[in-house]
Amino acid sequence: APSANSNMAESVTVIAWALLSTCLFGTVNSEKPNVLFIVVDDLAPYFQQYGYPSITPNLGRLAADSVQFQKAYVSVSVCAPSRTAFLTGLRPDTTQVWTIGPYFRNTTRGKGNSVVTLPQLFRMNGYNVTGSGKIFHPGTASGGVSPSEGGGDMCPTQSTTQSCSHRPGVNEVGSWTEPYWFCDHYTNDTVQSPAMQQWPCSLHGSPASKDAVYTWPSCGGGCVQNSTCVACFQACGTWGQQGTWDACDCPDECYPEGLIADQTIKILKSKAEAADKKPWFHALGFKRPHLTYRAPKKYFDMYDINAITLPVHRYPSPSAPSISYSHSCESDNHAAVELDVGSALYGPGMEAMAALQCNNTIVQRTTAFNGTNESYIEINVDDQAVKDLRLAYYAVISFMDSQLGRVLDTLKETGLDSNTIITFIGDHGYQTGEKGEWAKINLFELANRIPMYVHVPDMVSSSGSSWGRGVKVDAVVESVDLYVTLADLAGLSLPKLPFAGETLRGLLSSTISTQPRNKTWALSQWPRRPSCVRNHGCLDGHGNPYELLPDQAVMGYRLRTDDWAYIAWFKFNWGIGGDPMGKASLPVWDTIYARELYDHRGDVGDMHSGETYEWDNVVAAPDNTALVAMLHKQLVAAIHTGLA
Repeated sequence: APSANSNMAESVTVIAWALLSTCLFGTVNSEKPNVLFIVVDDLAPYFQQYGYPSITPNLGRLAADSVQFQKAYVSVSVCAPSRTAFLTGLRPDTTQVWTIGPYFRNTTRGKGNSVVTLPQLFRMNGYNVTGSGKIFHPGTASGGVSPSEGGGDMCPTQSTTQSCSHRPGVNEVGSWTEPYWFCDHYTNDTVQSPAMQQWPCSLHGSPASKDAVYTWPSCGGGCVQNSTCVACFQACGTWGQQGTWDACDCPDECYPEGLIADQTIKILKSKAEAADKKPWFHALGFKRPHLTYRAPKKYFDMYDINAITLPVHRYPSPSAPSISYSHSCESDNHAAVELDVGSALYGPGMEAMAALQCNNTIVQRTTAFNGTNESYIEINVDDQAVKDLRLAYYAVISFMDSQLGRVLDTLKETGLDSNTIITFIGDHGYQTGEKGEWAKINLFELANRIPMYVHVPDMVSSSGSSWGRGVKVDAVVESVDLYVTLADLAGLSLPKLPFAGETLRGLLSSTISTQPRNKTWALSQWPRRPSCVRNHGCLDGHGNPYELLPDQAVMGYRLRTDDWAYIAWFKFNWGIGGDPMGKASLPVWDTIYARELYDHRGDVGDMHSGETYEWDNVVAAPDNTALVAMLHKQLVAAIHTGLA
């Protein structure tokens, strides 16, 4: 454990940085732009503006007033590490957050409290910083006391129970000016928040009241369903029931998305009415389209099941290594038993650990997640079930879009739109049966590519040209670029941390759709547990990796350039105890279990992007030898940016 002296030294460092920031940035006034930072859980670009079927008129409104990035990628294709990356601006190898579970304040090679999160940066610069919905992954992954409750990086140095005694001052770590307003959901129609579960520290006022006052001290408040909503779900027969999707005829405000929109509208109106007109940063996190796919019936009625298409490829490609797939089974296109990776990872006599069958249960509309509460789906061979699931995914995207529209309306009605930067992203990509894959947790295009919009109001200086409106940009960018971009646009200096991103300012013009940049690639990674590939007794991407050895000995890295996706699966040294204080968590550079190369020349990012362009693994083609060597060198250099 760190000594008292080391803790004191770190506290002095944080205080010194805070005092320095006050000198550097000065007093913030109303001339500073506001920021509305929107994150949507499990949202791939599966909607109209990217050439997909989901009906999203309000995203169309945002697209018409923004720059749309066609090739935007996340650092890790699962919630907590992806969010940690873009909310800190640091790569997963820097924060040591590769999975759902670890909290960056407790890792980051012993320097977690020196990290300045994106909302914290704005708070330290005089902004009023608030949040609603899901921004940080809740629970232990952001400082909570349970795996899925609370947290939110509210007051990491004040309390280990997350009952914050006071609003963090400028010289304290912590992300928010006001107590965070949580709103998540279980897989049974129940919303999830400290207020709904009636934590005694969650609110001040009547429990189960949306009008409760959230003040310090607090562990955060959140959304609450009223008795009318509970009765509606009970009448529908879904209350307390598991399942992949359902379509009840219940009001929008009975679901997290409606409640999150309600709270965001309330917050925006209060900011517009504030007497001091202090600049603000609000983080809005919609939960769906995350499983389970639940929304009011009217959004399902927008789609015709007969018009829903099936994936082009229903099973994994035989040219890709099995370690690539999160749902690879003995009954797919691979050989009956593959022992190459298993033998290499586990040693002689342990090959069977990598050859266990997984369960190819056909998921029907009422089937629970293979008897568990985990939200994954096995390879699905039933045409009707696949169509049902795809329609449900599109429907919940349309539901989210309708709530986004309400928020955009409020911005305009209050006049806040004239001086508010808007960013919109998915926290990672998603798959709906392509190559047999569902959800995320791999290194394929569809799991890592996200929608990204940036709207800059005219009041922000654009250095001689106007900001982009309805512009599509093909340059490869990353979600970690948003941290430095927003700091740049707001005129905030960056702390001295090894930021992974690069400002997108040069790509936000109305006249230049592409512009040379120092970084022309995106880096994604995935910490593979090989036994999860073969046996879904475990869910890949969860827990502290070092506690799962030897079944956590692989790290895959993906380099995405304009034309190519190159992947290498390295042996990975996690270090002793995860090595939170040292530098031992590194790839073993000379031990590579598998490689992949996909040709994306001609890929316009439509429905065929992840199937047509990532079906043939051409890494072994003789004509590609020099290309692979060049891309591997570039990949290693990119990985080193996160090892600083």
